Amino acid sequence: MPSFALFDDVVIVRTDAATSGWTDFTGLQAVFNFARSQGRPLFFQPGVYDSDTVTVLSSNGDGKPLFVRAIPGSVVLRFIGTDGFLRIGGQRYVYFDGVTFDGQDRILTNNESGRPAFISVVDNAQEIYFENCEIINSTGVGVYVRSANAVISSCNFFNHLVGIWSENGNIKALNNTIANVQNNGIAVWRDAVSGDSSTITGNLINGVAAAAGGSGQNGNGISVFRAIGVTITDNKVFNVKYSAVRCNGGGLCNVGNNNIYSAEEVAIFIEAPGAGVDLTGCIVSNNSVDRAGGGVYVANSGYYNDGISRSVVVEGNRISNITESGNGIVVEQDCVVSGNLIENVGKGGIQAGTNEGARDLVITGNLIRSAQIGVGVSNYAVSASGRSVVVSGNIVRSASVGGIVPTVFDGTWWNRYGTAEYGNDLATTVGSVTFGHNRYL
Repeated sequence: MPSFALFDDVVIVRTDAATSGWTDFTGLQAVFNFARSQGRPLFFQPGVYDSDTVTVLSSNGDGKPLFVRAIPGSVVLRFIGTDGFLRIGGQRYVYFDGVTFDGQDRILTNNESGRPAFISVVDNAQEIYFENCEIINSTGVGVYVRSANAVISSCNFFNHLVGIWSENGNIKALNNTIANVQNNGIAVWRDAVSGDSSTITGNLINGVAAAAGGSGQNGNGISVFRAIGVTITDNKVFNVKYSAVRCNGGGLCNVGNNNIYSAEEVAIFIEAPGAGVDLTGCIVSNNSVDRAGGGVYVANSGYYNDGISRSVVVEGNRISNITESGNGIVVEQDCVVSGNLIENVGKGGIQAGTNEGARDLVITGNLIRSAQIGVGVSNYAVSASGRSVVVSGNIVRSASVGGIVPTVFDGTWWNRYGTAEYGNDLATTVGSVTFGHNRYL
C-alpha cells in the first residue's frame, strides 16, 4: 500500500507502505486533499499508483490550489474506477507536471455534460495547467474543458475518442502530440456563435478516425464549431479521415503555417452548413497541404438551407496532390485568393464561385500546375451582372480541360461550361467577371 508524508515544504508520495511519519492511502483523493489543505506542492516518487475517481473542487481540500510534479515518464496514475478519473471544478490554480494518466481503456459511465470525460475541467475552473504529461488509454475525451480555462502544453495523448475538447471554454493547446483518436484530435465548440479566443499551436496530430460517423462532425484533426477568434497555427496534422482543420460557423479565425499530409476530405474546410450559423472572417495563409481530397474550401452561401461563409483571405498556401475528385481552392463570397501555389490537382486548381454562390471574389497572382481546369469561374457570374469577380495575374500550366473557363456545379462536380477560354486574354470583362494579364500555357 502506498503512503505519503509531509517533509518541510513538500508532500512526498511513494509506493512503499507507511513507516513512522508516513500515512497509508488507497486512493489519490486523500493525498490531494492533504497536500491542498497543507498548502504544499505534491511530488510523486517513481512508481504506479492506482485510484478511482479523484476531484479537485472548491469545496474540498480547503479550496486551496494543487501543484503536482513528477519526473516525466516515471509516475503512472492508473485509473481503476468507472466514472471519470480526474474532475477539476470551480477551483483556481491546479498544476500537473510530468505525470502519466492511464485510463486502461475502462468504460466511463458518468458523463460530463453528455461527454465521456476521462479528465474534466469544468464549472469556471481557472488557471488549470497540464504540462509534460501523458494522458493515455481512455474510452472518452482525454481532457474535456467546459465553461472553464485550461492550458495543455507539451503533453502526449494516445488512444481516446477525442484528445482535447473545449465547449464554451477557453484553452491553450500548445506543442502537444495527439495520436490514435477515434473522432477528433482537438475540438473547440460552443453552444452558440460567440467569442472564444482559444489558441491551438505547435501540435502534432497523427491518426484520426471517424468512429461516430457523421458528415464532418468527426474525423478532423482540429474541429472549430461556432467559435470566434480561434488561432490555429504551426500544427502538423497527418492521416485524418475528414479534414485537418475544419471551422464550422463563427469566424475571425487565423489558420496559418500548418503542415498537412493525408486528409481524406478537404484539408482546410471553412464552412457554414447550418442555417443561421454563419462564418464571417478568416485568414488561411502559408499552409502546406499534400495528399488530400481537397485543399482549401470556403463553402456555403445561404442558398440551400445553409449558412453563409464569407470574408476570407486565402493567401500563400502550397497545395499539392489532390485526389481526382478534388479542387485546390474553392471560394464563394467576399474572398481574396492570392499568391497560392497549386500543383497536381484532380479537378480544378481554383474554383471561383459555386453556381449562384459567387460574389465579390479576387483571384490574383496564383500559380496552378497540372489540373483539369486551372481557374474555374461560376457561369452565373460570367453570364450576369452584379457579382464582381476579378481573375488577374495568374499562371496556369498544363490544364487538360481548360485554363480559365466558366463552370457549373452539378451537385457533385464543377464542370466546364461552354467553349470560352479566357486564359490568355489581356483585358476582358464578361458579365460580372474581369479577366486580365493571366497566362495559360
